[in-house]
Amino acid sequence: MSQPEQNGLPARSDDRGGAGQLTPQLPRPSALDLEDLLGEIRRRTQGARDSQERLGALLDAVVAISSNLDLSVVLAHVVESACTLLGAQYGALGVVDPGGQQLAEFITHGMDKETVESLGSPPHGLGVLGLLLTEPRPRRIDDLREHPDAVGFPPGHPEMSSFIGAPVRVRDQVFGNLYLTEKRGGGTFTEDDEAVLTALAAAAGIAVDNAQLYRRARRSQQWAQAVGELTQTLLEGRNERSAIARMVKRARDLADAQLSVFLVRDPEGGLLAQAVDVQHAQSAELLGSVLHDRRWELLLSSRTPVLLVTSPDDLHRGELTVQLRERAGLDPYGTTSIVPLTVGEVELGLIALSWGLEAPSEMLESVELLSSFADRMGLAVEAARAQRQRSRAVLLEDRDRIARDMHDHVIQRLFAAGLSLQAVTRQLDGPLRDRVEGAVDDLDAAIKDIRSAIFELHHGFPEGGLGPELEAVVERATAAFGFVPDVTFEGLLGDVPAELEPDVVAVVREGLSNVARHAHATDAQVRVSTVDDLVITVRDNGVGVRADAACSGLANLDERARSHGGSFDVQSLDPGTQIRWSVPLTGQDVLGVSAPQACGIPAGGGSIKSPAQLASPLARARSSSGAAEE
Repeated sequence: MSQPEQNGLPARSDDRGGAGQLTPQLPRPSALDLEDLLGEIRRRTQGARDSQERLGALLDAVVAISSNLDLSVVLAHVVESACTLLGAQYGALGVVDPGGQQLAEFITHGMDKETVESLGSPPHGLGVLGLLLTEPRPRRIDDLREHPDAVGFPPGHPEMSSFIGAPVRVRDQVFGNLYLTEKRGGGTFTEDDEAVLTALAAAAGIAVDNAQLYRRARRSQQWAQAVGELTQTLLEGRNERSAIARMVKRARDLADAQLSVFLVRDPEGGLLAQAVDVQHAQSAELLGSVLHDRRWELLLSSRTPVLLVTSPDDLHRGELTVQLRERAGLDPYGTTSIVPLTVGEVELGLIALSWGLEAPSEMLESVELLSSFADRMGLAVEAARAQRQRSRAVLLEDRDRIARDMHDHVIQRLFAAGLSLQAVTRQLDGPLRDRVEGAVDDLDAAIKDIRSAIFELHHGFPEGGLGPELEAVVERATAAFGFVPDVTFEGLLGDVPAELEPDVVAVVREGLSNVARHAHATDAQVRVSTVDDLVITVRDNGVGVRADAACSGLANLDERARSHGGSFDVQSLDPGTQIRWSVPLTGQDVLGVSAPQACGIPAGGGSIKSPAQLASPLARARSSSGAAEE
């Protein structure tokens, strides 16, 4: 057998060689094999192209969710991007509560607003959704309906079969879970889908972290700004109780709480609710009431912030948070943060914020900010009190100096002049004597006036100035409202002429009285401006003034405005009412208050006889002279 035949290969003659030379003959590929190869190449090319497009889409999605710092917008972008990348019809992002046991928020995509509202309350993490709560890792399910943990869908819920989910982590902590269902085209989610969703969840965690940092920075800035406003208000000499009441209201707004209250020690024991602000409710029962539970005083003495939580499952109802919420007209169950206000050894009081059972997700963050807010608020109050003490000491010293100078110099000189004139009258007769005696009487009256002025300098006087007077009016109205109206001053109240001050007080008092009697409001603002003219506005968010309501008070305000060449009008708002009282300031002689009145600080110490006990030295000298002549 020849060698080619031994190798099992067919032999053929060599075209180039001599006879008898054979070469191996290679098999030809069939047409079917070639088509399979070309198809595989096309499939791999298309797969590479799809992978590149999906990678580009993933990068676009990462840029989209990272381009906004509003957390709610970021979460919505995450869900929408996930549905687009994986071809899912429905998507949701469930935000895990601080305890990690259930979902606090649920952001959806793919269902219209009417469908979402018809389903009622959002899911809390039961069934398949709870799998990522117990084991936070990516999961794929071919058919939700056949899974052993499935609990079914509520009536009206769209049918769903295929499912994929992945956790969203922020700094190694699970922030929430991404859920996608119903793969478009009827298929199931693949390993590639899981890899893309995992990558998107990682990018979403970074975007959420940035948004949270931005939100926390903005909220810290807002709380610091509130403390700055309080400090400025107090250092301007404004009423302390009114300033604290406005800060209590501002704290509730910033924390999105239902209730905010400031408690101080009551002289007869317990803690007094000095300032209260309640969301959509009246707080008349809580405002001004005394909490006699000894635990309140222990909290103040301990100087330690506490967080109290009550729920319907509690076996007893003696919790401190229940005492606050029930008196404020709220449901007794919720979360309350109580922070003491202390500076050094001084215990100023307690500030408390309370949320309902459905507390916002930022509640714990607000609790942390409240502690810093309370520390700064306490420093502001103590700084203002120290400033008032220093101002009082300077004022008393200045008044003592003025009184000494008037007594030692002015009165003595007038007394000497009067004695000289009295000596001259003994040598005069007729009309000339009468004129000199009249001058002596005038000097005697001047000495009495100066004596009275000296007495007033040493005697305590009430806090003066238009600002404190208006603050006192608002504070008295607070008891009737159950909330603290906002008061804003623009310009200098010292520019208000003295003859207009009673009208300003009357306008504010009557405006607030109308709100209390007719408006049924939950908020009111008072604004006094002297920038151009004297303009007073009182605004509320109530039901407005009824057509059959008595208008005598408003008529009086109109008459007061017209008497000064001004105007008065009542405007209906949606909701509420605004009254505007305006009189011109241009061309009037602006009479500023005196320095002691502007300070508004009561004097203390010292003893002096009353004006009735101060006999004029000229009168005594005249009496002695008459007795000698007799």
